[in-house]
Amino acid sequence: MNNAGFGMHVPLTSGRQDELDLGFDVMVRAVLVLSGAAARAMRDRGYGRIINVSSTAGLLAMGAYSAIKAWVTSFSEGLAVELKGTGVTVTAVLPGWVRTEFHERAAITTSSIPNSLWLDAEQLVSACLRDVDKGRVISIPTVRYKMLVGLLRHAPKSAVRGVSGAISSSRKKPVEA
Repeated sequence: MNNAGFGMHVPLTSGRQDELDLGFDVMVRAVLVLSGAAARAMRDRGYGRIINVSSTAGLLAMGAYSAIKAWVTSFSEGLAVELKGTGVTVTAVLPGWVRTEFHERAAITTSSIPNSLWLDAEQLVSACLRDVDKGRVISIPTVRYKMLVGLLRHAPKSAVRGVSGAISSSRKKPVEA
């Protein structure tokens, strides 16, 4: 399971390449290297399960974090295709807002997020493991998130960008330049 990550508020145009590189190293390069190593070993033994934690944020346009999580989902799908028939499955889980310390550590204001959108970690894990057992490549934890993801996937990109901007502005705390 690849689950390392952190929130990123660094504007893409900030010039703070070191912070962007850190996000890339932790949430892209590590997933690439560790999934590849695990996949080779699992393929050789004929069985295994790889879970990569992505995010519904990867369906939005909220800077580097969204781009990174979109990559994790796409990478997981590509790896699943490559490993089809080997006994190894790959699942990308796309959680929404989960009650953990993530948001506090990422300095994300959560007061504008409706209570109905919050998931408990146990609920997310149970849903993901059910999807892994079924061999699903994409795991979306609840009916309400499946509906929201469906809307995001079929909405005009201009609307998705508008929603992304509204979400970003409502939850970000000021970041020093």
